[in-house]
Amino acid sequence: MNSVLNNPGALSALQALQMTQQSLNTVQNEVSTGLSVATAADNSSYWSIAAQLNSDSGVVQASNDALSQGQSLLATASSAINSVITTINSITTALTQATEPGAQIANINTSLASLGKQLTDAVNAASFNGLNVLNGSVASLNFVAGFNASATGGTINTISFTTQALYGLTTGGTSTSSTSQSTVTDAATMAQLQTQFAADTADTTAVTAGTTTATYGNAAIYEDTANQALTVQSMALDGTVTTTTYTALDANGNSIAQGGTPTFATAASYAVTTTVTTPGSQNLLVQNGQDLTNLNVTGASSAQTALNAADQALSAVTNYAALIGATQDRMTTANTFNTALMTNYSEGVSGMVDADMNTASTQLQALQTQEQLGIQSLSIANQNAQLILKLFQ
Repeated sequence: MNSVLNNPGALSALQALQMTQQSLNTVQNEVSTGLSVATAADNSSYWSIAAQLNSDSGVVQASNDALSQGQSLLATASSAINSVITTINSITTALTQATEPGAQIANINTSLASLGKQLTDAVNAASFNGLNVLNGSVASLNFVAGFNASATGGTINTISFTTQALYGLTTGGTSTSSTSQSTVTDAATMAQLQTQFAADTADTTAVTAGTTTATYGNAAIYEDTANQALTVQSMALDGTVTTTTYTALDANGNSIAQGGTPTFATAASYAVTTTVTTPGSQNLLVQNGQDLTNLNVTGASSAQTALNAADQALSAVTNYAALIGATQDRMTTANTFNTALMTNYSEGVSGMVDADMNTASTQLQALQTQEQLGIQSLSIANQNAQLILKLFQ
């Protein structure tokens, strides 16, 4: 039945044309954006997963950027340490020359002073972005190294690094002590001790009961009148403290304090206890009280002592350099992994939301053809209604 009020053929053709145009718009968007899932409306599951992966990739990229800063900091420190090692080698050469007979000690000390300045210059210059891992200004660092993504968010990976000071720390470290025993019997030394004891008796500064003290520059003398003992304590420029206690002995070798009769001035001999305390140092360039940045030798013996300290400092510095190198290797590995991880994230996102341009191109041409055919079909359906007019001619 033909009706002027209803044209089922035209309506069907129009519906088919609209569906074709809708599909055509979708494919055209894929071609123009390169995405098959551009919004959550396209595919909510894939879109949300892709959004999370893109976020995680951004965090990993930020971690890699931070990691590059840490690598630069340690590279700066490594370059400075290489300079320090070269300078220490020069110091050991100079000290070896100082142990030779007839060595020009004054000239060698001038050279040592210059080399000491080179050490401090290298340490102080090893700063990157305000951080210096060689002068003790920072105790430890946690370098950002990556990101562990999880369903609840994720955590930041770090590489911990404990610093060591080559020079710059003024306190810390464990001091060491050594004690020796001897006896004084020669008349000249005994007379000098008796004179000192008598002179310090006049000092009225009480330390403990029966004890007085006198201070002379970096040296202090403690007099124990109750035990008839005299203690002399002195501190060297490197902080080494030497404490020597002279205890008065009677003719039988017993402490006068036990006998109770003789006095310090009438002792037959003196027992000598000497304790040398070397200050501990957290500075790698300070070993056994010898500061490589401020060496001054007086002859072959002191040069040998300084040479031993220089060898120990070289070992300590090279060990620290190895620690820095190992940390740099970890950073390089982390950087490589982060780069691969970002590539994997990118490929994963691409597989879910990117449009297949080969398929999209084929679909676009097919839909354009369908659109043209649909328009023609709709035109034919509309013309069928006009045939009713011929019934009335």
